[in-house]
Amino acid sequence: MIIATIFYMLFGGVVLFVYKIVSVRSMEAERITIERIAAFVTAAEGDVAAIGRGIARQNLVQCLAFVAEMTTGPNERFGIIMKYYHIESYMISRIFKSKNLYERAYQLSLFARLPISMLAALRVEPLVRAESDRVSFSALMCLFAASSIKGVATLARTPHRLSRRDVAEMLSVINRGCCPLPYTPLLMSDNYNLQLFGIYLVRRFGITESRGEIVCIVKNQGSELRDDALSALASFGDFMAERGERNVI
Repeated sequence: MIIATIFYMLFGGVVLFVYKIVSVRSMEAERITIERIAAFVTAAEGDVAAIGRGIARQNLVQCLAFVAEMTTGPNERFGIIMKYYHIESYMISRIFKSKNLYERAYQLSLFARLPISMLAALRVEPLVRAESDRVSFSALMCLFAASSIKGVATLARTPHRLSRRDVAEMLSVINRGCCPLPYTPLLMSDNYNLQLFGIYLVRRFGITESRGEIVCIVKNQGSELRDDALSALASFGDFMAERGERNVI
């Protein structure tokens, strides 16, 4: 019994030691990969073939997503990396081969963090109608990543209500560049999701020109989004003070 216990302790220690070594090497590989990607897309230097050297494809995708979130605006050099490593086809395959809903939702959310094409987004569009809210929302995020206009059009047909966290995630996708959406139709919409998205859109981008529409929502005593609109209006505080228009309610 004592010998067996010692054996299992030694075996466990060896496993833990190996795991630590592998983890350290994996972290180092990811660090180097991130540096290579950053140099390639920002300084227009480096060899695209060297970017994925010594790292698994899934880890490469995670590194790409990390760098993509740290940059703003379109960058064609991301496209070069995506095409060279066939990232879109790889991710679409992973998404549809996922064995459970949690894994599928994760792969979709990772895909949405990449600068994907409209064609790739359309491949996962059917998943917007999935029974799982998380899978459905993650697929919707992919559409927003490819085209904000397409994302909004699909959002208008989404049956379940967005949470404030959902809206924040969607805005993080389109926040890579300038605001490409007309805000007035969103704010004046009777659709709960569209109006909620519109309120947080103008707040995120500081669109003070939307003040009139926001005030209309605030003055609507029956609006479920009155408090959200009021918070957005308060975020325009400096702008309101300059114009001497504090008493709007």
